[in-house]
Amino acid sequence: MNFHRGLWAGAFLLLMLPGCSQDNKTLNVEGAYAPVIADVGTDHQPVWRGAANRLTALVQNNVRGYPLKFHWSAAGVGQFADTALTGTPDLVASCTWTPPDSIGVYPVTVSVEAYDELNKTSFFTTRTIRMFVDNAYVRWTKNERIQLDIAPPVQGKIYYSEIRNSTTGESDVWSVASPLGTPQQITSQFFTATSPTVQSDGSRLVFLGRRRNSDVAPSIWGVSPSGGDTTSAILNVKFNVSTNGNLGSPRFGPSGSLFLYCTDSTSFSAPRPWIRDAGNLSVAPFRLIPASANPAGEQGNTYWNGNWNGAGDSVVLESYVFFKSTAQESRGLFRLSALPLSNTVAPYTAWLLDYQATDPDWSPDGQYMVFTRKSPSASDRDIWIIPANSSDVTTAIQVTQGPADDSHPRFSSDGNSIFFISNRTDSYGSNGVYETERRGTNVWSVSEFDRP
Repeated sequence: MNFHRGLWAGAFLLLMLPGCSQDNKTLNVEGAYAPVIADVGTDHQPVWRGAANRLTALVQNNVRGYPLKFHWSAAGVGQFADTALTGTPDLVASCTWTPPDSIGVYPVTVSVEAYDELNKTSFFTTRTIRMFVDNAYVRWTKNERIQLDIAPPVQGKIYYSEIRNSTTGESDVWSVASPLGTPQQITSQFFTATSPTVQSDGSRLVFLGRRRNSDVAPSIWGVSPSGGDTTSAILNVKFNVSTNGNLGSPRFGPSGSLFLYCTDSTSFSAPRPWIRDAGNLSVAPFRLIPASANPAGEQGNTYWNGNWNGAGDSVVLESYVFFKSTAQESRGLFRLSALPLSNTVAPYTAWLLDYQATDPDWSPDGQYMVFTRKSPSASDRDIWIIPANSSDVTTAIQVTQGPADDSHPRFSSDGNSIFFISNRTDSYGSNGVYETERRGTNVWSVSEFDRP
């Protein structure tokens, strides 16, 4: 049961509203002995739009053991399935509420009636809470540790990085094969292991890793998706202060053993996109932006956190100036060819000129992109989706919202689901990996799904 952390309104209102029960009685107040509505819980967190949700009132202070009757209402918003509910002393009572099939914040009022048989007196306590109603989500992981860097599912498994020591930042790569299934640890003995990516046939896993705490920065390593340690891992791209000072965001293509990553080429200069063949490390990696592009207005421009389209011929990346400095500024999202040395016309033009957009991911059919965005007035990030042929941010549709931080959206291989990291469950506490259908409506039937 998830107890609600929304805002209470109208605490202890002396008011009865029609709802699950309509048996009104005279109001009297007994002070400290009157039952108190301590909280309201929901079986779904957040409350699912257009679906039956079980609301549960937790009552305290019923020291005289009065029989309790609960009354629910929502000011005419949504439908209650129950006609009357009677609880027993000191126990919770529940009501089934189906909110509108629309994202929003709706007030729900619960009143508890306690009848004093000896004095022939009724006592009412009423509270109204603003319920955050959102799309339905499936949670894949449940752990108090922080999770990050999710990889889309391969061979039925989700891969992600998990912090094992929040003080030192030590981390491992894990996988899970079913929602709330038993996680399997993939990497071991590495000081840090983040940003996992898995080859489409499930034969290889590549990640950023530091073998020891003394390592200045991570290199790119490869292990079997069934697991590996520092002795069995294969070095794919080695950190070097002069050539690979900033390594990041490895990502396998939609097929084959090529993976995209970003690195600088000379002494901590601006990282650019490169591609390497994990199946043949004897072949040198190749850059997507030719060195000759530097004089054409690309000096100091950084490209980071890249991602492929379904055809494997294009990539989308974040871009910055003054990378990893206090003056860092976003340049938006850019699309480049994934063919060797083909991006010869520079400087490049932003595809999506949205300085808040990060974490882009391209749908397998090439038709849509998802990305993370934080609105200027918000402290939490949300996930958005936009047609790939549009560069107008006003055409983007918001997938997630509410008082939760959502990031790292990743399409499933069929493009029907989006996996992401969020802290939306457990009263918006610990992080977890979630799945939702493409727009965010997890109704399992495309005919009922309002996908773009």
